[in-house]
Amino acid sequence: MSDRCRRWLPLALGLGAALFALASRGTASADDQPKPPRGGIGIVDDTFDNVKNWFAQYGVTLSSGLSTSYEYDFNNPTSDKISLHSLDGWHDTGSVDLFQITLHRDATEKGSWGFMIQGDTGRIARRIKSDWNGSGVVGDTDYEREEIELEQAFVAYNVPVGNGLTLKAGKFVTLLGAEVIEPWANPNYSRSFLFGFAIPFTHTGGLATYPITDTLSVTAGGVIGWDVVEDNNHNPSAIGEISWTPTPQWSLITNGIYGPEQPAGNPGSSRNKRGVVDVVGTYKPIDSVSLIGNYDWASEDEASPNGRHANWQGFSGIVSWDMTDKFNTSFRGEWFEDESGVRTGTPGTPDHLWEVSLDFKYKITDYFYVRTEYRHDESDHRPFVSGTNILLAGQDCLAAEFGYYF
Repeated sequence: MSDRCRRWLPLALGLGAALFALASRGTASADDQPKPPRGGIGIVDDTFDNVKNWFAQYGVTLSSGLSTSYEYDFNNPTSDKISLHSLDGWHDTGSVDLFQITLHRDATEKGSWGFMIQGDTGRIARRIKSDWNGSGVVGDTDYEREEIELEQAFVAYNVPVGNGLTLKAGKFVTLLGAEVIEPWANPNYSRSFLFGFAIPFTHTGGLATYPITDTLSVTAGGVIGWDVVEDNNHNPSAIGEISWTPTPQWSLITNGIYGPEQPAGNPGSSRNKRGVVDVVGTYKPIDSVSLIGNYDWASEDEASPNGRHANWQGFSGIVSWDMTDKFNTSFRGEWFEDESGVRTGTPGTPDHLWEVSLDFKYKITDYFYVRTEYRHDESDHRPFVSGTNILLAGQDCLAAEFGYYF
């Protein structure tokens, strides 16, 4: 077991024990019907239900998730780092990817207040770390080097005007992208190149959301920038979203962010702008099948080594099929173009990437699951560590994951 796993597993187990203790004192809400006890690992599901019901009687939603995994890269990299995998990516290593606890209250009713506090530990917590001191560098403080992160912390209020205007302020995850940070909430175990390199993870700022109709809503706001808590260039970015759901089977979401993202001290930090257009479409031809498409186009002024614009774009498509109530399979294909290499870490070298991922997921109980994934990556300039490889000159990886979420 890796040092990372040994470091955070006691914390995960300790917090889990605290939830068990709380559940033993908690009572289910009056509206809940008694359920027969579940045997084996299902007893843990019962405990989770008791914990959730205890918080629910106060109008608060408690949720939690744990993802642990083992990965193997057939290139056998000597550094143990799997190339260009954004949130996963340690060869021949078992680790705690993410342990998360969330307290949340929706502001869905007019005149109501809401909030979210979401804390992370584990390897992914380190990968999504924000710039907390505004230095322009992540990792120059003790906290920024720790595998712990406050992913979200915001308050919300539903202003009683029209259909209800929801205002949100604080630290929150980005509007952009088809995938999310939490492994258990994605069809595939690994994240796409688009998620890792094309868009931000989190923002600090404010948003306003207004539902124009039952099927159309708009969001707009201002944020400090990409993955920044303390302002690093004294210039905010604008962010927005148009969400359209004409039928329960179709949805189309268009997001955008535009503003200066280069830290103070860089020439033209307040002048140079970065912009991204993000489009996510979802179609469910039948209840058990989901088709998800995501396209990103982005540009940034004077971000290339030669002082010219940097551009990147890409497309990913996901097919997810619930074969039974317990068994799911998902396939993702993706292409990503980083014209100047500034996003993938090879400045001055054009990078064209593609990958395919195939996952099989099995629900052991309502909350516990296991998943496996095979992924193949390719690039036109071969950034992957050389070694034994199954196909062509890219990178082949196998992953096994065990976790829970509720």
